[in-house]
This record gives sequence, C-alpha cells and structure tokens, in this order.
Amino acid sequence: MNKISAITLASLMAAATQAQVIDPLTGSLSGYTTYLVNDASLGAGQGVSFTDSASGLQANYVGTGTSAEQALFLAPASSFSTTFAVGDTLSVSTVVPVSSTAEDFGLAISDAHPTAATSGVGWNSRTNFDWMSISIRPSQTSIRQNTDIGGSATVPGTLTTGSFVMTGVSASSVNGLYISWVSADVFTLGYINSSDVEVPDDTVTFEGGSTIGTEIGFYADLRATGTSLGDFSNLTIQPIPEPATIALCSVGGFLGLAGWMRRRK
Repeated sequence: MNKISAITLASLMAAATQAQVIDPLTGSLSGYTTYLVNDASLGAGQGVSFTDSASGLQANYVGTGTSAEQALFLAPASSFSTTFAVGDTLSVSTVVPVSSTAEDFGLAISDAHPTAATSGVGWNSRTNFDWMSISIRPSQTSIRQNTDIGGSATVPGTLTTGSFVMTGVSASSVNGLYISWVSADVFTLGYINSSDVEVPDDTVTFEGGSTIGTEIGFYADLRATGTSLGDFSNLTIQPIPEPATIALCSVGGFLGLAGWMRRRK
C-alpha cells in the first residue's frame, strides 16, 4: 500500500470510528414522546403511533379513518450518550418498502417546545414551534422537506410543507436520511443514496435565538386505516467531515485509481 492510500484509509477509518449510534431503534422507545401535530380527524381518534421490532422503527396509522394524520416522535438530544450539536450530522438508516398510498416517514428535529395539536389550535400545531423534517414518500418516489420557522405559542411561524421535493428517488435507492447542523441556526438536510453518498436537498436557516436541535427524532404522515411505514434503524451522530478530509479522500481515491490503471497496462 502506498503512502497516500494509507493516509486516505486512516482518514476514512477515523471518520468511521467517530460515528456514534445513539439508538439502534430495536429496543425501548420510552425516552420518546409522540406529538400529533396535524389531526385531520379533529379529535375523532385517528393518529399515528410509533413501534419498534428487531427490524427497527415503524410508524403506524391509529384508528379506522382515512384522514391525514401527521406526528413527530421526539426525545431530548441531551438524553443520548452523544448530544447533537453544531458541527454534527444526525442520520438514520432506512429500509422502506414500496407503497401506493401517499404517506411519509422521516427524520426530524425541533426546538425545546414541541406542541401537540388540540382543539385550541384547530387540531394543527405545526406553526407553534420551530421544527424540520426530511422524509421518504415511496408512492411518489420522492424525498420531501417540511419546516416551520419562527413559530411559538403566541406567534405562528412560517410553515412550508412538501417543499424542495426531490423526484425520481425510489425508496429502494435510499440507504438513509440526514440532517447536518452546519452553524448556529443553519442546517443542511437530504438523503443517503445506495452508494452511501449524502445527497443534499436544501439548506435551511432558522431565526437567531431558536432552540432548534434541542429535540431529535422522527416524522410521519399517514393517511389510511391499517397502514404503516418502516423500517428505520441506527440513529447516528457523527462530525461533519472537514473539507480537507473530503479533499484528501478524493485525491487518494483518484491516485489509487491512476495507480491501478498503470499496473493494468
């Protein structure tokens, strides 16, 4: 092995060892809270539940209706062994089957005050706190983003749903979803393709002073009796790679390929 290849391998190994699985999503979910943030059944009993199995986390439709039910499933970032912070990427591995129903399952973060929908807010609390999600919609072979910026209990935020839709992305080609905390109030979110490469969807800036990132977890939008989406596993935190590391790995890979081609001649 030449020197540059050894350095590249060492860099990749260092990055790998810094990745921390904070929840395999195959055990207890007691640290999470479900917030039904959009109840189109208007309190009639429909909703979303989250369960886990040996395969990972699933989102399930509750009740016998066909109304759109949207929920966040969140836990305090501080409750995990490694805390999500500026300079980190939060990611989750995904194995989501094909579905003909327009439903979403995704990764999400929120501020310190997530709020459930009640009659007092018209069964829709999505504008009452800062949050964002990046999700898979198998029926439309797409990746979708939701955000609310500047939301509070007294002042509605700016809600954007189904924005920056990435089309032509089949569920089978998605290995995971990610949210990177780039700087104080700036996040990049996207999906991880079948080659384990991050594909960015958008960069979102929240208002200064937001506590976004205090809660981390998942988002689901389900719309029919008996339906469910899954499986998510290995909720992970790792440092965002430094540009120098990315460049080194790219150079090392190029030189390795060039060397292999020379040896083939």
